[in-house]
Amino acid sequence: MKKVKVSHLLVILLVVLAIGLINPLNLDYNQTILFSSLVLTIGLWATNAVHKSLACVFFLIMSFIFGKTPILHIVNFMWSDTNLLILTTTLLSVGIMKTGIVHRYVEKLLKENASNIFMLLLLPYIFGIVLVFLIPQAFARVIIIGTIFNSLLIANNDTERRAKEALIFNAFIAVIMTCMFFYSGDIVLNHAAVNFAGEEVKEILTFGTWFKLMSLPTLIACFVSLFLTYFIFKKDLKGFSIQMISKDHMEMEEVSKAKQQISALAMIIIILLWATQNLHSLSSWLVALAGVILMYALNILKKEDLKSINPHFILFLLTAFSIGKILGQSGITAAIFDNLQKIIPASNSSFYLLIIGVVAMVLHVLIGSAVATLSVIIPILLPLTGSLGYRPEIVTLMLYVIVNIHFFLPFHHATIMIGIGSDYYPEKHIVKFGVPMTVITFFLLGMVYFKWWEILKVL
Repeated sequence: MKKVKVSHLLVILLVVLAIGLINPLNLDYNQTILFSSLVLTIGLWATNAVHKSLACVFFLIMSFIFGKTPILHIVNFMWSDTNLLILTTTLLSVGIMKTGIVHRYVEKLLKENASNIFMLLLLPYIFGIVLVFLIPQAFARVIIIGTIFNSLLIANNDTERRAKEALIFNAFIAVIMTCMFFYSGDIVLNHAAVNFAGEEVKEILTFGTWFKLMSLPTLIACFVSLFLTYFIFKKDLKGFSIQMISKDHMEMEEVSKAKQQISALAMIIIILLWATQNLHSLSSWLVALAGVILMYALNILKKEDLKSINPHFILFLLTAFSIGKILGQSGITAAIFDNLQKIIPASNSSFYLLIIGVVAMVLHVLIGSAVATLSVIIPILLPLTGSLGYRPEIVTLMLYVIVNIHFFLPFHHATIMIGIGSDYYPEKHIVKFGVPMTVITFFLLGMVYFKWWEILKVL
């Protein structure tokens, strides 16, 4: 358990106390306590003043005492299709990683294209798209790609080290960007965004609808981020040479060829069943569970692989997924909605959505976690934009794009934090990329995503 950061905790408590005393939203007693508890929880999440799980338990208890949401409705995320899908695909991803199939082909393609720096930058984007269907967990995909790049690229001096860091950073950015192509692109963040938006949006944003709305603008966004990475790290990338590519194969214990073939066939069947869910109505998690059972039967997965399921992460998701309904049923969402209507001038234009985007971006900077940010802003901003006639699925996708591609500190995106934690690249890379990307995000929204949605007549 992490040590308590006393100074951070005191500052957060003072801010929460001030908000409670000033009561800017004119809330009643129970609402004030509940809203202050939420602000405190978000502050603890953002600063890691205490362990995230302690903050989650605190908010859930306060919600039960001072909120109006029944306890079973607060914790029903635990047996929801979304959580069961996260649990099963986590194990499924571990199984695919352990077969060694992905590593072998990714390593081969990288070595074949090592002489072309542009291809080395582009390949992670291709891997990011293809691996979505094999490994639904974005965390697992980025770990695979990061591990392969780190093992394959040998740095013998500072110049080569900087080139290696830039290439690995680009690989992590590629996974983040390509998640946006498909609803299944990130089994956590993408599903969270849709679930926070409610049943209406869940029914609209099917796999096909998501792809139609997001694929073309995301393709453009991927090329923009690729060229941005190239120009920002151009000097570092000049230090790359083909001699940096290791001639040795990655040391990895692979399962037998027969087990690999069975696993590959199983994944093809799973992907087909996911793609045709509207025909057979089998829940996605049941399909994934069948794959997990098969991998345990083949002894690819072992008992210790259950440790890949992080209970602290599940508790965090449970809390994040409950925020919307707790705020709504307690009347806090309505109070925030009334106040935002007074602050933000009503306008039926793309510029109005960009103003909403600024609000979302500021909250993302303050809250940090992409999932936590969406859990707060979607339930609040959807009613506000809906009152002016904006389609909820479009606003949901806009907010999702913002929290996914806008970051300039490690805690703003969990995928980026994995690279920092693995010492693949320094934190300054995030700032160098994130600051210009903040401006580019608005360009991509206004000139790419919005324009495409206007062509499709959904905006």
